Amino acid sequence: MNFVGIASDGAAFELLVRLALGAFASFLAIVVWSKTRDLAWICVVAGILASYAGTLYRALRLFGLFSGPEILIYGASVGSLVSDNLSGVFFIVAFIVFIRSRHSV
Repeated sequence: MNFVGIASDGAAFELLVRLALGAFASFLAIVVWSKTRDLAWICVVAGILASYAGTLYRALRLFGLFSGPEILIYGASVGSLVSDNLSGVFFIVAFIVFIRSRHSV
């Protein structure tokens, strides 16, 4: 897929906005990470960083800068599965840690 095809359907603009907002959220997450020792917050920060890494992965794949053999599981790319769902796993762990820490006090 070439850039003209990507730009014509608005995907490039959407991706650029997502990259910009993700970069700002990642910057703030790193600032929070340096100021907290709470495991729940650290998992939230890791989720935000994983989400941004997933966006970068999608951008590299979309623009053809990251190509190579894909490992498939049930027809789905492992890279896409990990990049799309890792942040959700971190958020789930953060919520579980938060709930457990608040009930044990």
